[in-house]
This record gives sequence, structure tokens and C-alpha cells, in this order.
Amino acid sequence: MKTNKISALIMILAITLSIVGFTYAHWADTIKITGTVKMAHIKMAITSYKNLTSKEVQRYSNITSELSADGHTLTLTCEGLKPCWFIWIGLATQNQGSLPVNVKPPEYSFYDPDGFQDYFETAEYFYGPYPEETGFGTLEVWGGVKVSEDGPLKPDGGVTFETEPTSPPFIADPGEKVVMWIWIHVHTDIPDDAQDKTVTLYINIVDDIAI
Repeated sequence: MKTNKISALIMILAITLSIVGFTYAHWADTIKITGTVKMAHIKMAITSYKNLTSKEVQRYSNITSELSADGHTLTLTCEGLKPCWFIWIGLATQNQGSLPVNVKPPEYSFYDPDGFQDYFETAEYFYGPYPEETGFGTLEVWGGVKVSEDGPLKPDGGVTFETEPTSPPFIADPGEKVVMWIWIHVHTDIPDDAQDKTVTLYINIVDDIAI
């Protein structure tokens, strides 16, 4: 009798183990998933830039520039500041992310221990957005642009492009391009102790998702 009970228990155990093994194998085969997850991101980047001013300013002021590796920040080092000093900064930008972005004016920061930034003023003009396949050089607002009293970039901060500027904020979809022109000017009342000094200016592109 004991032998029959033991045999029955062994058989039940064997059946149970086979069921468990089958269930495990079944689930192991059905829940194994292999794939790649790509996260959405926003990135408005500077792809090219220009620094333009008049011949008069070039005679007394030295201006150097450097673009950060991520394309977000343009650094300008400006020497020999005087009243009415000015520069036009052109930024060719593109939405290199996977989400639409709100195009907004850039953010400015200064490195000037003496607080000379209070004597600067700026004006911004935006053009676009343009399709991804657009070549910047083909645009009236970029290719061959010069500073002149007659325009298209005027020393007083005005522009004479036939293309009307776009008022920010506006949406740029992934791949689309935008041209920004920034006029930076020193007031006429800059104090004597601020003249001929060096100021470092940082122009930062704003990443803002369009919701």
C-alpha cells in the first residue's frame, strides 16, 4: 500500500513539474521583447553665423567670435568700445530635434566686471521658418548681406529686406530653418572709463517645446 502511495506521489510530482516547466517555457517565449526606444527631444541650434559692422567701427574695434560645440551659444569678445559702436550678428538656425519648438528671442549675458552692459541695446529680426531643404545662401535675408546706410542692414538698427520679418514666438517644426539678425549697439552716453574696454557677450539660443 505504501508503495502505491509513493508511486502515486511521484507521478503527481512529475506531472506538476512538467506543467510548471511548460508554463515557464510558454511565458518565457511570449514575454521576451527586443527593441530600441528613441526619446523625443528638442534642439534649436546655430548652424552658421555672421558678424558684420561698418568700416569705421572696424578701424578702432576688434571683434572675435566662437560657436559652442552644441550650437547653442555664440561668444563675442568686443574690444575698443566707443559711443555708437555697433555690430550685426546673423544666426542661421535649425530645429535639429524631433519635436516642434517655439522660436523666441535669444538670451544675452555679459562678462564685464565694471557693469558696462547697461550701455548696450539690442534689436532682433526673425525670418522663416523655411523648409529643411532650403539653402541659406539662396535667401535674400542671408546670402550676400551687407551693412550700409541704404541697407539691407543699417547702422542705426533698421533693415530694408523685401522679406517681412516674423514676430516671435512662432513654431518651427523638426528640420525647419530660421534666420535671426541681431543688432547690438552702444549708447552715446557710455562713460569715458568704459571706452576702449573689452566686453564678452554670450548669445544663447532658447530651447522651448511648442505645445
